[in-house]
Amino acid sequence: MHIPANNKKELGLKIKGQREKERLSLRKVASRCEISPAALSDIENGIIFPTEKTFLRILDAINYVNKPEVCDLYGELKSTVPPDVASYLINNRQAVEGIRLLMTQEQREQDEPFE
Repeated sequence: MHIPANNKKELGLKIKGQREKERLSLRKVASRCEISPAALSDIENGIIFPTEKTFLRILDAINYVNKPEVCDLYGELKSTVPPDVASYLINNRQAVEGIRLLMTQEQREQDEPFE
C-alpha cells in the first residue's frame, strides 16, 4: 500500500514532537523499541512507515499523551483499524463477541421493513 509522503511526515512529526517534549534521545527511544536509531529517524522524518507493533512500542516509549488521536491517524493512513483498538480486540475475546452482537442487531434493524 502506498502512503503519501506528506501523510507519513505528519505522523512522524507527531512522534518526534512528543519525543522531544519528553526530552528523550533518539537512541534511547530506539533502544526501548528494539529498532535502530536510523529507523526511528526515518519514521520521524516520514521516510518509512512503522509496523503496527513498532508504532505502538514507540508510543509507549515516548509516553504519547493523546494515543487515540495518533492511532486514528495511523489507521486512516493504512486504511485499517487503529492499532490500539486492534491490539485490544486481540487480547479481549468478550469485546469481539460484543461487537459481533452489535453487528447482528444492526443487520436485523436494516433488514426490517419500514412501517
